[in-house]
Amino acid sequence: MTTTLSPRTSGLTLPHGLPGILTSEARLMARNPALVVWVAALPLIASIVLGVIPATTRSVADLDGSSWFTAYQPILVMFSAVLLSVQILPDVLTRYREMGILRRLRTTPASPAALLAAQVILCLAVEVVVVAAMVGVPAAFGAPLPRNGIGFVLALAFAVAAMLSIGMVLASAFRSNKIAAAVGTVLFFALQFFAGLWIPRASMPGWLRGISDGTPSGSAVGALTSAIDGGWPSLLHLGVLAAWTVVLAAVSVRVFRWE
Repeated sequence: MTTTLSPRTSGLTLPHGLPGILTSEARLMARNPALVVWVAALPLIASIVLGVIPATTRSVADLDGSSWFTAYQPILVMFSAVLLSVQILPDVLTRYREMGILRRLRTTPASPAALLAAQVILCLAVEVVVVAAMVGVPAAFGAPLPRNGIGFVLALAFAVAAMLSIGMVLASAFRSNKIAAAVGTVLFFALQFFAGLWIPRASMPGWLRGISDGTPSGSAVGALTSAIDGGWPSLLHLGVLAAWTVVLAAVSVRVFRWE
């Protein structure tokens, strides 16, 4: 008597065609001038400039004892993450929907989910590389590193997850690429304001900082700043980021359409 054993399937299966789509999308993303200039080069150059000027690395009373460098490092991190999430990601997915690429993928062996997974993976990879450069390159010129590295990584993970959730809602809710781009632009400036790009959070009046704490970008900067100063991200900031991520991810899944 013989027994035939059927092979076990792993509980975790990757979308069909992911490696090939990931490779092709990476090539297209590398040719995107907006990605290279605005997401990577501009915040990196700004971080280096702030890190090499002695006056910007000294404590400032108006910034609660922080320097201009440590005050703006998390803001520049969020500048990159927000731009990547509300401009680059929705632009790609809405264009693909308008061109019928998502619909055609459903009739091929490649899974449309592979395209979504590839975009999220690439956005995560780009943000990790950009942030590593924004932290490491200024440090090579003598700028301080975040005092709590683990806390910084934790805050960054929560922040990027929240930003990508915003991007997926834009990509899901709007069928028109132009409308998604317009809404994304408005969101970009609003998120940057609450992150402290024009008025650092330390200089905000109490009521405005309270509002900022309730926004994903404001909580992200607050969490990153705590880690840079040597503390741990507060449960308030992490909780706000987690709540935004869960709610927006659920909304994007609910309203997403392939066509």
